Amino acid sequence: MARRMTHRVGIGALLALFALSGCGVTGGSPLSTGGASQGANDTSMMAARKAGRVQKDAVLVKLKNLADAEAVAKAHGLEVSRRINGIQLVELRTTAKAPAADWLDVTLRKLGADSRVAFAEPNLSLRLKSSASDELPSNVALEGGSGEDPLRRLQYSLDAMKVEQAWQTTRGDKKIVVAVIDSGVDAKHKDLKANLSADAYDAFSDRKGLDAASPEMVSRLGGRFASLGHGTHVAGIIGAVAGNKVGISGVAPNCTMMPIKIFPGLSLKPDPRFAGQDQESVIAGVVAQGIVYATDHGAQIINMSLGFPHESQALAAAVQYALQKNVTVLVAAGNERLEGSPINTLANQPGVIGVGATDEDDRVTFFSNAGKYVSIAAPGSRVLSTMPSLFNGMVSKPYQYMDGTSMACPNAAGVAALVKSVKPNLSPAQVKDILEKSADDRGPAGYDTDYGHGRVNAERAVALAKAM
Repeated sequence: MARRMTHRVGIGALLALFALSGCGVTGGSPLSTGGASQGANDTSMMAARKAGRVQKDAVLVKLKNLADAEAVAKAHGLEVSRRINGIQLVELRTTAKAPAADWLDVTLRKLGADSRVAFAEPNLSLRLKSSASDELPSNVALEGGSGEDPLRRLQYSLDAMKVEQAWQTTRGDKKIVVAVIDSGVDAKHKDLKANLSADAYDAFSDRKGLDAASPEMVSRLGGRFASLGHGTHVAGIIGAVAGNKVGISGVAPNCTMMPIKIFPGLSLKPDPRFAGQDQESVIAGVVAQGIVYATDHGAQIINMSLGFPHESQALAAAVQYALQKNVTVLVAAGNERLEGSPINTLANQPGVIGVGATDEDDRVTFFSNAGKYVSIAAPGSRVLSTMPSLFNGMVSKPYQYMDGTSMACPNAAGVAALVKSVKPNLSPAQVKDILEKSADDRGPAGYDTDYGHGRVNAERAVALAKAM
């Protein structure tokens, strides 16, 4: 959710350097993590280490045989603190309360010389930026009325993408599951709960269930805690219930969403098991675990409105694992355009659909990263969606505006879900090709690094899929 915007809406919230990419420019785009201006295009792990964006007491290790995990850990005086079975990856942590200054260098060197190890690398850890959102006016009705959904008229994004025209063919299929790898999703939200999968997962603390994958109570306070509602906002864009006379309509309102929570956020009662970990960081090993879990539990599409400005072999392995298992992966491009458009290495992975953001006038936004990894664009400015709230909206409203490529990405993911609903057996490469070929060209004729192949068009995408 990276954001940089200080007018109108605060932008969504790149949570981590970028970490959350989707929120906007001042606080709202990909879960983002501040500080991308220094060496904006240096994606090396060395740059991450120099910037202090790695954990100081843990490393990620890919093993040739996962059965060797405990033996490898013991041989190097470490303990296994996380296992990601699908990609043979473990997180190994020192047992020392205060690791020596050269601990990371020494540990990586020794692990690199171990014949049982395929690779060892630092565990990227990016602190969240604060987020912002813009509330609806107090006189706007959230429920009831004569129309299907009272806030639908405020969703210019659905009109721009010709979503209602696509709905004449499909509103989605419950069997199509979109994993929302983010800050958690409010499982009790009136406009979401009917479309959430019980396979929800908290990847940070390895707990299953919708309650575990919901954001903490402080997310309901709004204001400077808006970034903690980022995942709920993203989920509503994809699949808020349509026609229930409540709030908004999602792009794919009949599809299922699987919340995958990747960080603890600010908790009134922090989990004592993770006392040594920053409670406001997005960690590469946790994101990798979320990707693999979603893949192994039936997701056909993964939405990641987040990003990292540094390369990680572990994250690359997780993304490729998903793609090889026929899971379509969409990633927000990032909101750091004013800082030189640093590369979001997650969106830059082969086969991934990188999503830039357009505004209400169908132009690329001032915050949306430009780059060769931008496949398509989608509305990402002043996007209205669901948010956690307290006391039925008396403390912050259950619907708010956010800006950022974090919002553009789920708009595109919703269209991908409609496409898969028409032809469930489409491969990730085919879905990517359909979204690109059916997009409305914007900017210079043909492909460009601002809009990619153009702004996504749901009507044309569904028609193209149906004709295959």
